[in-house]
Amino acid sequence: MINRIDVSNESLIDTKATSSKGNQLKWLVGGKWYKADHMGYEGLCEVVISRLLEKSNVKDFVRYQPVMIVFDSKEYTGCYSDNFRAKNESIVTLEHLSKQWLANSFAKELLQYEEPKDKIRHTAEFIEKVTKLENVGAYLTAMLELDAFFLNEDRHTNNIAFILNDDTGEYRYCPYFDFGLSLLADTAEDYPIGEDVYQLIGKICAKPFDRDFDTQLDAAEELFGTQVKLSFTRADIDAALNEVAAYYPADIIERARDILYAQRKKYQYLFVFTGAKK
Repeated sequence: MINRIDVSNESLIDTKATSSKGNQLKWLVGGKWYKADHMGYEGLCEVVISRLLEKSNVKDFVRYQPVMIVFDSKEYTGCYSDNFRAKNESIVTLEHLSKQWLANSFAKELLQYEEPKDKIRHTAEFIEKVTKLENVGAYLTAMLELDAFFLNEDRHTNNIAFILNDDTGEYRYCPYFDFGLSLLADTAEDYPIGEDVYQLIGKICAKPFDRDFDTQLDAAEELFGTQVKLSFTRADIDAALNEVAAYYPADIIERARDILYAQRKKYQYLFVFTGAKK
């Protein structure tokens, strides 16, 4: 069964700063965020990744559902999730914090450091100083581990964020979210369907501390240790993809499956299994 919602009479939310690849259509309706696919199959990524994170030690992440979105007589594949912030809370990005406290873009701030390890250390120290949050290094490391595993190319400094209580001035961590531009989801520009998956993987550039996923991942783990433990099997990958199979063509489903199988093999050290089935 395919879920559908008509948002033609709802207000679009401005999201120009949240992605390096255009302005994805988003709506907040009845306490739920709806996001339409913009570059390819972002909704598939959000749903599948959230399902796989259910089989991990990551507890605070956004859970997505697949949906068809009708807007201005057009139909879009996409996803939706619960709104994870209260009425008295705001999302504050790392870029916003930097401009507020340093009067400078944090992307430019990082240019003063050459080594990824120094960039990550500086970022963690800055966030802890201005937000008073603890264990920021571990939070960032887990984020980089997930980005490397799922090939998320969109972790720029406007896509690292925290939640501010507008009444008390206290911060809390955002749940892990915004994995839409993962798994070669951008079929419109950079990763067309039909091209060799493994060659395309080699084209992806990471953010924000280095262009190589493993370089920034290794630097973070050297500073703060390994944080993420995954336990999903190939059968779990298949089950997650089956959930979105009615929304996307078979070639997209198979491409996502190939990528996830390959990443699972590459990052075996992130996995822990409690039973015999692997």
